[in-house]
Amino acid sequence: MQSALGALDQGYDVHIVSDAIGSRSPANRDLGIERMRDAGAIITSTEMAIYELLGNSRRPEFKQMLPYLK
Repeated sequence: MQSALGALDQGYDVHIVSDAIGSRSPANRDLGIERMRDAGAIITSTEMAIYELLGNSRRPEFKQMLPYLK
């Protein structure tokens, strides 16, 4: 969270992959995500991030990633 908030303060666009982070407790994890969202971070999931990075299903990398998305 501190890295994300620092990057936001420096003007970066920050994307948080919510299912790829952890904390000592679920409550702290949820509060951290909420705080980063409130500060301007974009909250996403691994699946959404992969699809966004791939762009479309016509790319050869798309088929390579399908086993990880199912």
